[in-house]
Amino acid sequence: MEQLDLTAPLPPQGTTVINSNAHVGVTLSDQEGGTVHCAYDGAEAAALMLTLNTANLSVKSLHKRTIEKLQADGKLPAGTITGTP
Repeated sequence: MEQLDLTAPLPPQGTTVINSNAHVGVTLSDQEGGTVHCAYDGAEAAALMLTLNTANLSVKSLHKRTIEKLQADGKLPAGTITGTP
């Protein structure tokens, strides 16, 4: 079995490093070929990544969580999310 031997210990749990240059971009396309690009930058992007990286994705998919976040922030219009992941 392969393993990773660290050259330096990891920081203690609970330590958060916020990168002010963080960027999260999402591009969505429709059936007509149109696209919508939504973005989060800085501390907002870093906080979003922390939230998504610790989410329980067995309950709700990453795709659905992302669409709901975009709707809640007014980056996408209201609508119903359908289908399966």
